[in-house]
Amino acid sequence: MRPLLLQEDGIIEMASVACLAAAVLGAVIVSVTWGGPRLPLLVAGLIGFAELMDETSFGSRLFGFQPPALYGGGELDGFHDLLILAYRLLRDIHPTLAWILAGLLLAASLGMMMFALSQLGRGVGEKRSWLADHMLIFLHIGFIGLAQVIDVAAESKVLSAVEEMLEFNASLALLFYVASRPSSRPINNAG
Repeated sequence: MRPLLLQEDGIIEMASVACLAAAVLGAVIVSVTWGGPRLPLLVAGLIGFAELMDETSFGSRLFGFQPPALYGGGELDGFHDLLILAYRLLRDIHPTLAWILAGLLLAASLGMMMFALSQLGRGVGEKRSWLADHMLIFLHIGFIGLAQVIDVAAESKVLSAVEEMLEFNASLALLFYVASRPSSRPINNAG
């Protein structure tokens, strides 16, 4: 059962795709019903769309076209492959440079998650801040960053399962972010 859940194109990845698609669709629907796009929803929708395209390999698996080869093996079928390419090129120049890239990405991702979680306490109190209102988008970015560190610098089946779970958590955070956007003005149904 575990391979069905956590493998590439498995149940968890397809659940991530479904959550990302729902987040994109939700951002569009909320923007239309509010009478125009709001910057936070626009950003969330664009991030979700980019990640949706990345998770579906820009449709190569759906439509059967062959993406270009990636330097060092694999295919260039997603945005995350650009990080893999940078890692491989830096590794060929000097292995330390590749590990510096992975370390910086790890530090930035963990920092983003810690920042997001620090805003959680502020969002619960009486004084809500702008940052606390957008904590889920920061958490989403942190999850994606951690997944990318694993994707770029690790070749373990166990860690690839962790990567799929981090991407799923990121897609859930984005979906909850879009779903949590309160309407700032009522829909005008008077005609």
